[in-house]
Amino acid sequence: MMMMKMKMKKTSTPTPPILQRAPSIYTLLGALQSAIWLFALPPLCKSFWPLLFGNFSPQTAEVLLWTILAPYFVVYVLLVALPVYLLQWGFFEQFKISKDPWPWKDERDDIRKGFWKMMKKSLCIDAMNLLVGVPGVVYAKTVLFPARTLSFSIDDWPTLWQSSCDVLIMVVLHEFGFYWTHRLFHAYPALYKYHKVHHEYKQNNVLSAQHFHIVDFLGSIALPAILPTIIVCPHSFTQFQVGLWIFTANLDDHLGYAFPWTVVRWFPFSASTDAHEFHHSVNM
Repeated sequence: MMMMKMKMKKTSTPTPPILQRAPSIYTLLGALQSAIWLFALPPLCKSFWPLLFGNFSPQTAEVLLWTILAPYFVVYVLLVALPVYLLQWGFFEQFKISKDPWPWKDERDDIRKGFWKMMKKSLCIDAMNLLVGVPGVVYAKTVLFPARTLSFSIDDWPTLWQSSCDVLIMVVLHEFGFYWTHRLFHAYPALYKYHKVHHEYKQNNVLSAQHFHIVDFLGSIALPAILPTIIVCPHSFTQFQVGLWIFTANLDDHLGYAFPWTVVRWFPFSASTDAHEFHHSVNM
């Protein structure tokens, strides 16, 4: 019986695909996506920026800018995650982290029913955090720090050098803030009672990415994201670039697949997807 328990535990532990971090043709594909994000996105967005935000006050425009995360989340789920989950092509399945079956395909009826119940809960939580939590925090920021309201003018559109410097500083500040707030929410029981909602998922799928209690979301997700904006006060487009990168990394963290071509994993010192999967399945 003891040996059986040990074997069961072993099968549920994620086994990371080596390919995600190994140099390969996929590394070049990830680098190409980053180049598009850095070089091609600015001139493309510059053409549309006045059409998107020109009719709004800077305060309203900043709230709308962050609210873009919600439709991006929907597009990512529909075009990236769902095809992989539903089709289960052999090529993609070689990068699946956990060797356990997806809960919606589990032979056990209680596991399948538990997943569908959790999915409904996640959809409600995700909608609350992205459509209420994010706009609320951004609005509070514009009220409390009016001098740090972002510019939406194309007259002071950032150069590549300006944008790159601001992106680097903001990402470093975000990672520092997220590391420590996340650690605090694990270290203290008074905080972990909120963070454990996120750990209701032991095997990640994309819906778990924003599955946070609102207290945890505000403290460990929204706060580290908004503070760099206050400190750096970048152009609104630079904020858009940073937000797109960080949110993509968050979704990729919870995808359940360690794809080696993802835009946020190809470079040195980046965290691997399987590390976060391990965190969910073991570090409780």
